Amino acid sequence: MYRLIGAGLAALMLLVSCNRPVQGGRDTIELVKAIAADSSSPEHVMLSGFRKPLNGGGIYIIGSPASCVQLGSKFLECDMFENARGNAWGDGLKDFAGEEFDYIADTAFAPYEAFAAKYGADKLREATVRLCLSALKPNCNVSIYDLDGNQEKTPAKLIILADPWLLGHGKADVDTLFTMTGCNVPVFSPQELMFDQVLGGDKKNFRIGVMSDSTYAAKGLYTALFDAKVKQYDVVGARCFEAAAETEGGTLLAFLDRYAESGGTEPLEALLVDDLTIDIHQLQAELKAIRDFNKEEFMRYGKLVSPDFKIISSSELTMTACYREMRSSNLFTHRIARPVSREFTVRPMLDGNEMQYLLIPSENVQN
Repeated sequence: MYRLIGAGLAALMLLVSCNRPVQGGRDTIELVKAIAADSSSPEHVMLSGFRKPLNGGGIYIIGSPASCVQLGSKFLECDMFENARGNAWGDGLKDFAGEEFDYIADTAFAPYEAFAAKYGADKLREATVRLCLSALKPNCNVSIYDLDGNQEKTPAKLIILADPWLLGHGKADVDTLFTMTGCNVPVFSPQELMFDQVLGGDKKNFRIGVMSDSTYAAKGLYTALFDAKVKQYDVVGARCFEAAAETEGGTLLAFLDRYAESGGTEPLEALLVDDLTIDIHQLQAELKAIRDFNKEEFMRYGKLVSPDFKIISSSELTMTACYREMRSSNLFTHRIARPVSREFTVRPMLDGNEMQYLLIPSENVQN
């Protein structure tokens, strides 16, 4: 019996490795193997029930509280498409009208850098998988005293991992688990979409700038994510420079100053913006000034950007990817109403186990 399960798991792992990159080329974590191998486990049964996500489900955004709220607010106000035909221009109507956005604002495992440092990278990978499983469950906890989960909630039809740490530590494990159990709920990462945009197409960009929130900048996080994508796409010679967004004296100009100070001389081909507080239109205005022969900015900064230099917003890429996925898979609710949001707080249980937590509607949380 156990030999059959082991052989089946090995075959599934081979299938997954042929179709999706597993976490940085490493084997997946034990939690994923255990769930995939036991078809009678509650998690496996639940996941296999999502072979076709229901359009009545929610759009779940998972990450630190700030990343959830910032990205969620972009979705709530999004008007990038003409809704009747899906053309890429606004029509005055909210693109995600009638949808429910559920934020899993993680205060149990976040901040993720500190959690990984304390418990190890594999524990953070496990936490990412567990958070995604909680998004799919039809119930949550009423309060910190409800250990069984006695309150109903909307299960996920689409999941977004908002925090870059969750891309580097867990998304590939989630992809592996979902594939191995037949779960077809789409899982997106804004940072993965950015790097796929510049490295995954026929025309690749080799000199990339990444502008991020100061919480994540200058720690090598984005460089590591970039390097993993370079390896996945077998790109040679691509380089990445990351720095925090600054607003004094021009955001794009300040970024190029930091690039020059680091020794950068070759023109950047793309700027990936992963700070949701930055005004992309302002960056475009600064780029226009850099390209203007009559402006002082051209002499100082013109050589640091290529002629086809482009500015790419992680939030716009994510909203575009989600909209197109929901349209092609018929996942829209088609309710005539403004999009709404609901926030859940992730609270650790009081048993001392760092991996056990409760998912509580924020309105029920007592501080």
